[in-house]
Amino acid sequence: MRESAAEQSVPGVRRQTVTLATEDARKLAVTVYAPEAACEACALVIFSHGNFATPERYDRVLRAWAAQGFVVAAPLHTDSEEYPAPDKYPDSRATRLTDWRAVDTAFTSRLPQELDLGATTLSGKVIAAGHSYGALIALVAGGATLADPAWTLGTARAPEAVIALSPPGEMKGLATREGLGALARPALVVTGTSDVLPGFIDDWHQHLDAYEAAPEGLGYALVFAGMNHYFNGAFGRPSEDGARESADALARMTRETGDFMRGALGGTLPGARAWAQRSDAVAEARAH
Repeated sequence: MRESAAEQSVPGVRRQTVTLATEDARKLAVTVYAPEAACEACALVIFSHGNFATPERYDRVLRAWAAQGFVVAAPLHTDSEEYPAPDKYPDSRATRLTDWRAVDTAFTSRLPQELDLGATTLSGKVIAAGHSYGALIALVAGGATLADPAWTLGTARAPEAVIALSPPGEMKGLATREGLGALARPALVVTGTSDVLPGFIDDWHQHLDAYEAAPEGLGYALVFAGMNHYFNGAFGRPSEDGARESADALARMTRETGDFMRGALGGTLPGARAWAQRSDAVAEARAH
């Protein structure tokens, strides 16, 4: 796959695609980002993209995480605009969970043989991450419960932490605040003060439902001033102009989320007071 100049903006990162078989007999394309230099005992980040999107539309985020020493595996879900047979799988809720299990199974302490990542190895630890619809999947991986009891990941590994970028809030027939907050792992919710989707999420504060309902010590949040659902064009629906304008905020977000993942892996996450001290004009840090 040829890469554009924008995709090459983060040095020292390689991107490859591997095809996995799912339990429902689909071929699942998974885009993998990894440090170019060999990484010993890397943690795996399973990233679930937003509705209609693709892993590549989050290239700037996933490359930044890989540059910090993570292996990132991002499946192409059946609701993507670029999925080859979207009408064949109308229930993307079920296939998204199946995709997660397929990645979790294939990327345990070993990497799939098709990948050429040199001497890179995995630690066996996993982080759940996602944006929008994908953030809901990440929250489920971290213990959140939804109205439909079939929305579980079964025996998949419990993640060390959850990174939820603009997750949905309470929605009738889908989730309650209490269910979203039924987390068993530390979760960092990221949103912005312009993060609205009219008719779907009319108030950006709704994205904080999982954070606000999380058990004490597990809820963290970052609220970015003026950032919308797509981080003003940095990901999801990326644009070159948007990426340039939001470059500083994106760098801050990927750095903070990377620090959070390392803190969770090492058991060194800050307490609520220390986390709140990260607040400034760019982002407000919250924890409880």
